[in-house]
Amino acid sequence: MAKVKRISGLDCSAPADKMVRLVLRTQLKTMCDLRDKALEWNDPEGVHDMRVGSRRLRSTISDFRPYLHKANLPRMKLRKIAKSLGDVRDEDVALFALEELKAKATEQAAEGIEMLAEERREKRKQARSALQKAFKRFTLDEFRKEFLSKLRAIVVAPPGKLGRKPANNEPLAFGRMEIEVIGSRLKELKAASHHIYSPFQIKELHEVRILAKRLRYAIELFAFCGNEEMGDIAKEVALMQTSLGEMHDCDVWIESLGARLKKTAGRDKSEGQAQLRAGTAWLVRHFAAERMEHYGDALALWQRWETERFLDRLESILAPHPIPPSPEDKVHSSPP
Repeated sequence: MAKVKRISGLDCSAPADKMVRLVLRTQLKTMCDLRDKALEWNDPEGVHDMRVGSRRLRSTISDFRPYLHKANLPRMKLRKIAKSLGDVRDEDVALFALEELKAKATEQAAEGIEMLAEERREKRKQARSALQKAFKRFTLDEFRKEFLSKLRAIVVAPPGKLGRKPANNEPLAFGRMEIEVIGSRLKELKAASHHIYSPFQIKELHEVRILAKRLRYAIELFAFCGNEEMGDIAKEVALMQTSLGEMHDCDVWIESLGARLKKTAGRDKSEGQAQLRAGTAWLVRHFAAERMEHYGDALALWQRWETERFLDRLESILAPHPIPPSPEDKVHSSPP
């Protein structure tokens, strides 16, 4: 996991109004500045880095959303940018995996895997072309200008549903948001955590991974607000995100390869098709076995978290400033 850089000028005791704008401006600049690197096809890490930047920006907007009033940030345009980057990155990762696995397969399966790799190269070529069109400089510049214009128009204030007024009429401090944002993400992850014990709930486990990623991003965003444990906690959460992410990758492979085998069963029996089916079947067996390894890693990590009360420790860090329950929570918690 790459070390997260502190945002220059970030002051957790400063009014949230100023710091929210600073964070979003900085993350927007970080993402947009990676445009040229993302279009250097000889280094696939450029696309990866910009994709991560787009994900962090989207996650931060989601974290801040309850506090953003009169906000109309171009989130759909940002999502399209992220998708264009993801389409290229997915093919880069797939091709790397196929090249690596081809060397381990039987001779007939290796021929079939090479045929699959050639198809992915064509898909990557198309994805790169689409990314170049999406990244015409004036298009990205227009997006940045629109984002900054709408960012200037927003009003930052505590969520109205909490019904709170700042103490002594002081503005909401950015550090106070840390407790509420991380607490919210932690609550979401804990609520979905029971899916960890159901290895074949594919969609639900993928959602747990997304929630772990959001919690990690939130922790990293506020990691410089004074608590030294936050960095280590973020690394632990990243381990869960990685295990579930690699398991999800296997699920995607298994689904697409299995559908291909089903579609071609009993049809063309030429030598080329026989090699292709052999390669496809070999890959299904490989990813099925690998999937369970990653699931086992995630399960073992979660059990260790339970034993060590890892998430409770994070909760205790936030405890000195408990989050008042929302009106909805009060309704649900009141006796019948």
